[in-house]
Amino acid sequence: MTRKAIIGLVRAAALSAALFMAVGAVPVAGGIAMLFAPAPILIFAVGRLSPHWRAAISVLLAGALVTVAAGFGAGVSYAVSFGLATMVMCVMLERRYPFELIVIFTAGAMLVAGTAAALIAAGSPEAMLAAIQTSLKAGMERGQDFYKAIGMDAGLSKETQATVIDIFIRLSPALAAIATAATVMLNLTTFWRWAGKQRMPYDLFGELKKWSTPEWLIWVLLAFGFAYQGFNYAGIKPAETIALDAFLCVGAVYFCQGLAIMSFYFGVLGMPAVARVAIYIITTLHPVLAVLVCVVGVLDMWIDFRRLKPPSQEAGNFSDFL
Repeated sequence: MTRKAIIGLVRAAALSAALFMAVGAVPVAGGIAMLFAPAPILIFAVGRLSPHWRAAISVLLAGALVTVAAGFGAGVSYAVSFGLATMVMCVMLERRYPFELIVIFTAGAMLVAGTAAALIAAGSPEAMLAAIQTSLKAGMERGQDFYKAIGMDAGLSKETQATVIDIFIRLSPALAAIATAATVMLNLTTFWRWAGKQRMPYDLFGELKKWSTPEWLIWVLLAFGFAYQGFNYAGIKPAETIALDAFLCVGAVYFCQGLAIMSFYFGVLGMPAVARVAIYIITTLHPVLAVLVCVVGVLDMWIDFRRLKPPSQEAGNFSDFL
């Protein structure tokens, strides 16, 4: 490895470690910065000579830096989350997998490894659940204190707090899966814009404005929806929760298709990039708008809002009606 490559390796590892530890230094912006921890190593390694070795050594060095700076627990957290994600993305990018498979496999690996590490650290599922509940209660109390400090009364009764915590815990697998998949997508996008277009011999994303889900996925969405209703009626809570979480995950995929439809028409209208970003953020954060976009994604299979499907030869053949 050349001197230039060694300097680049150290720089990528140090930047990845710094981004990961930013969450403890800066309350809000640090949490956002942490999501991009894999990007520096991907930019350094993928598409270059010996990419797997470059990525592996960078991840090990970044994990060591995190351990020295923040302790053994933080080092393990980095390894089973962003370190693992970096390696999976590197391998799959070098093998020219489409971005959908990279997102699915990387997010799945992060969730499995993170859950296993959390269970080992907690000692049992019950202890892990109690730790999550305690963390949620502390977060809600900090939020209420913040609103009181700015003169807003956001006091919630204990019954309301318990209900909110229960709902959040039930939805936490789906929320974790969606957040992890979004993180992987952010890093892939950052890598592609920074270096991927110049280095990779294939188009990772293709035309995202024309992206759509496979048609068979609608049956998966309907199956989980009906399963949720059935288990809810039967009072089988564990199965009901699993069906609900799965339904939300599939619904998130159709939400992405709805965003692709929005992006298509933004391009047609020539909308400025700043306005697009603002609309995307508002749509993602507003629950009603998010549901509407998801519904548009589902209906696109029949309505074909972007007119991507070839016109049917049977349609418009008037001899069928004679």
